[in-house]
Amino acid sequence: MDAELAKAVRDAVAVLNETLAEAAKHNLAVTLRTTAHQTTGGVEQVVVETQIHKRL
Repeated sequence: MDAELAKAVRDAVAVLNETLAEAAKHNLAVTLRTTAHQTTGGVEQVVVETQIHKRL
């Protein structure tokens, strides 16, 4: 299960990187910000927030 989750995360990051490269080609500026939250079970959960702007 852990190996499957690790692969899923790596695959998602690869897709994100490809998408960010494509956005840059279309003059979109993307800012990613991560924040960490503690779940009710005491586990840290990372959340990614985005801001997208059209570059002129």
